[in-house]
Amino acid sequence: MADLDIYEYGTEAFTPSETRAISDYEAAVHDSGLRDCFDALAIEHVRWHETEFGQDMTRDMLREHAQMFNQWYLAVDSLLGDILTCTSEVTRYSTAAARYIKAAADDYHRTRQAFEHVTTTWSLALLTGGADADYPPPTRAVNYPMQTLTTE
Repeated sequence: MADLDIYEYGTEAFTPSETRAISDYEAAVHDSGLRDCFDALAIEHVRWHETEFGQDMTRDMLREHAQMFNQWYLAVDSLLGDILTCTSEVTRYSTAAARYIKAAADDYHRTRQAFEHVTTTWSLALLTGGADADYPPPTRAVNYPMQTLTTE
């Protein structure tokens, strides 16, 4: 399980039900190996896969990864519902839980964006008949002082 202390810093600790919900999420995404499937997925890997196994198998591999995103989405959705602290006065997320949810959702969205970029680049390369599709590099932020887009 992730080091939960960083989410609890300067605020109340996770409740037992929050810890249970986080444990279920971690088991579904991290412990199952689902998250690890995307660590090495880059355009170079997809092109290697196509060379080794052909376009049809590569297309199937990308579809399988898309199905994994559906499982990941369902795990995030479940986390959102299971971690909610409900009392007679309020329905809310604790500060620590909100921090954890934000980190989990950010990881999901960043990884999905990277996957979609790889898939789009590979697909466009098929249309252009070559490995180098005319598609912009993945960017995530603006570096104002340097006036550039960055991947960080």
